[in-house]
Amino acid sequence: MESMPDRISTRNRILRAARKAFAERGRDGVSMSEIAREAGVQKALIYYYFPSKEDLFYEVWQYSLDELEEHVFAEASNESIYLKKLKKLLRSYINFITSRDEVRKIMERERANIASQPESTWSKVRDRYDVLRKKISSVIDGAKREDKIPEDVDSEDAADLIINAINTAHDSSGLESIGDIIWRGLVNQDE
Repeated sequence: MESMPDRISTRNRILRAARKAFAERGRDGVSMSEIAREAGVQKALIYYYFPSKEDLFYEVWQYSLDELEEHVFAEASNESIYLKKLKKLLRSYINFITSRDEVRKIMERERANIASQPESTWSKVRDRYDVLRKKISSVIDGAKREDKIPEDVDSEDAADLIINAINTAHDSSGLESIGDIIWRGLVNQDE
């Protein structure tokens, strides 16, 4: 029987192997056997932790977005001025995406599926995506209340734009440029 620390490390090892495989070949392009081989575990052990490939994918998505949120909101969390919080959030987001290629690839590959697929796993993935979008949207709303962003800016659309900007550039300078464009489009011109 595995001890609690072994169980946690085995689960995380499976998640890391799955994230790598999903990033390289997409959810539909990888088998549970390949993930087991990459994680160095028996396939049955994956099913012990994750009843299906869809459950494993959801956990990888959740794990990746948790990591993204922790990184992006950590620096901005102590900031009380929403415009500065938004700027830090945007910079942290770009930094995270350029430094964590697997997360970017998973988000890129699966974005179309999230938007269009009705199955319950995709519904859970969409719901998790919506949590991130709403968190970013609330920062934008705060800056709007401070009159730093025009009132007619739709906060949720702007949050979607920030999240989906990762699909338009794959290097840090391209993302920095996109971040600057988003910033200039959001804030009042005198900021």
